[in-house]
Amino acid sequence: MKKLSSVFGALLFLVVLGILGFISWQSPSYKGEINLSGLENEVEIYFDTYGVPHIYAQNEADAYRALGYVHAKERLFQLEMMRRVGSGTLAEFLGPDLLEIDQFFHTLGIPKHAKESTEAFLAQGDTQWKSAADAYVAGVNEFIEKGQLPVEYLLLGEKPRVYTLEDMHSILGYMSFTFAMGLKTDPLVTKMARELGPDYLASLSVQTLPEHHVIPNHYPDSLKTENLLVTSELTALLEKLPVPLLEGSNAWVISGSRTKSGQVLFNNDTHIGFSSPSVWFEAHLEYPGFSFYGNHLAGIPFGLVGHSRHHSVGLTMFENDDQDFFEEKLNPSNPNEILIGEQAFPITSRKEIIQVKDQEPVEFEVRETVHGPIMNPVVKEIAALTQNPVSSWWIYILEPSKAMEALYQINHAETMQQVADAAALIHAPGLNIMYGDKAGNIAWWAAAKLPIRAEKVHSKIFADGSDPDSQPKGWYPFTENPQSINPASGFVASANNQPDTTRSGIFFPGYYYPGERWNRIAKTITSREDWDLESIQDLQLESLNELAPQNAKFLISQIDQRQFDGNSELLDDLANWDGKHQVNLSPPTLYYKWLYHTLRLAMEDELGNEGFEAYLQTFMMIRSTRHFLTHEENRWWDNRSTDPLESRSEIISEALKISLEELTKQFGNNSKDWEWEKAVTIEHPHPLGAQKPLDKLFNVRTEAVEANEEAVNKLAFKLNGEGIYKVTSGPAMRIILDFADVEGSVSVLPTGNSGNRFSKHYADQKELYVNGKYRPQLMNEETIKEKSKNKLVLLP
Repeated sequence: MKKLSSVFGALLFLVVLGILGFISWQSPSYKGEINLSGLENEVEIYFDTYGVPHIYAQNEADAYRALGYVHAKERLFQLEMMRRVGSGTLAEFLGPDLLEIDQFFHTLGIPKHAKESTEAFLAQGDTQWKSAADAYVAGVNEFIEKGQLPVEYLLLGEKPRVYTLEDMHSILGYMSFTFAMGLKTDPLVTKMARELGPDYLASLSVQTLPEHHVIPNHYPDSLKTENLLVTSELTALLEKLPVPLLEGSNAWVISGSRTKSGQVLFNNDTHIGFSSPSVWFEAHLEYPGFSFYGNHLAGIPFGLVGHSRHHSVGLTMFENDDQDFFEEKLNPSNPNEILIGEQAFPITSRKEIIQVKDQEPVEFEVRETVHGPIMNPVVKEIAALTQNPVSSWWIYILEPSKAMEALYQINHAETMQQVADAAALIHAPGLNIMYGDKAGNIAWWAAAKLPIRAEKVHSKIFADGSDPDSQPKGWYPFTENPQSINPASGFVASANNQPDTTRSGIFFPGYYYPGERWNRIAKTITSREDWDLESIQDLQLESLNELAPQNAKFLISQIDQRQFDGNSELLDDLANWDGKHQVNLSPPTLYYKWLYHTLRLAMEDELGNEGFEAYLQTFMMIRSTRHFLTHEENRWWDNRSTDPLESRSEIISEALKISLEELTKQFGNNSKDWEWEKAVTIEHPHPLGAQKPLDKLFNVRTEAVEANEEAVNKLAFKLNGEGIYKVTSGPAMRIILDFADVEGSVSVLPTGNSGNRFSKHYADQKELYVNGKYRPQLMNEETIKEKSKNKLVLLP
């Protein structure tokens, strides 16, 4: 036995030694010297306490080559996933389960558009942004060729192919699609309109309602851009995506008139689907004439969010409606043509070949009309609605993207006018560009090409493709776009809500949120005039939703409380709830369960289970709830499958009864034990984490957070009947910058700056994030070099 124990002990030692050796082999090094081909001069990279690289170069090309190398070193597998989504090549890498997604993206036209955008990018010649992008690509490929590949490739038995400018534009296409709400919403709204009629739609917020909060515009005469009026001739599927969706955001910029320092105070927290690694990669670049601290997407050389020493730029989703669907009329004498009025137009087609791992390639046909690709074959919701072809008219694929040029110009801008000019280059997706600078300017621009639609067109219901009057009429000039420059209010803010009417009086349609976050931001900012970096943190971390307790009180008003005598204390707590979502409270636990069953009992008989679940995942649910509950003519309350005419009170009472029974089974008889933290889970999933037990290795879990529907610190989840709410998205960073001390700005990421599972920076910020803490965004060269224990030197 002793001998057996000794053998077992030796084997165990060897296994542990092997694991430790493997981890050591896979762990990225943050110090030493590496020869990097193509460099002109030596580049020094200092990694700070949280693994943020501070790159010091002698010229622009070397700086971006170094960024490409270190970005691939830390985020190569994330880059791989994002480029394969945008290029429609997931099945080649991950297998046949992803074939449908590839077919969807090819049909939508993103890979084709990436190719066209790359050709247009190259046709511009040797621009500064092309030279920088080329250097970045070369750095990425240097790591692919010579670096230690992350363990995901080993597990999949794959190797990365060479990175290209077309891949870069594919990643931009992926990002643009994740912002597009039309495919997730318009088929459902069309179904409601056709099967239920206008009376049912009247109880929803398909368009912005008067009680919603809008962003005020302030148009200056001093900032102008040359952009003239021109003319221009899912849900289950998306859950398979191995990359997160970009979903929302907050940003506000406060002028010096409202700050303690008298300087601009800048804030941004982009709301993105949780993932491991999180979306943003932070990097700080320094070379003669340039100093910039940026938040980068994997594979993109220029920061989408970031700051220099004299300006800061952030973003939120504009949520404008930039995608229409046209139900076509086939020519009776030629099924390969559609009719618009009396004129026939051809249906063109192209063959797409998708490589599939361990299988034969799959060839399929994409058919297109003058309006765009026909979506019926790849979107089941559309196929179920009509047998007629339905074409997707999406602004993003109508012209090559100039996003790379715009981002370069924004990063390198020296004036507010230059940022405005760069914003005008962005045609899609719609972005709110937020701006502040050392000179005291604050600004917001809605960056997008806004189409001129005929008055008869309802932008969220399929249009009659055969009606000549339903065709898009052209574009509004950029100077008409919603914007606010140095308003008298002393702040600009955006929270994915509806902007006020444009300069010419257009209330542009979109998929906007109701503005509860914006209202809290606006009310809070205007309550004082001494804001600083510390005091503004309370607003950025706030989990208060003022509308939720109003809804709760209304629900209570609709029931006979005598029927629920045994739960009077619980209902009293809910009636007195202030809308905060601290994890030790019980009112949120009851409120969301009760709201779910109320909506389900009211809507599932009309929409079916799948339709109702789809509704819960649209912007409409959040911005319709108050109106839905209080609208006196709401026809949804009646259960169409029963003879009696059900009332609102009956449905709400039944929903409460079900909720109490389920919560008792779930958490016990004592409602004091129904704390919100017991109903909330949070996990940052990795693409390979769906395969057990790899979830234990790659996914990042944290303690419960103050999950909420629409607070400033939005930690979102999907309503469901299980009563366990998985937080799926939230702030992907929390940035605060006071221009009185640019080098003292702060931020935090949900997990860490590295995507390498064996890096110490894979999840070293998760506790900071959950506990509402921040860490510095270092820019002071002396501090960085003095405190950094990790220096990597890149040699020519």
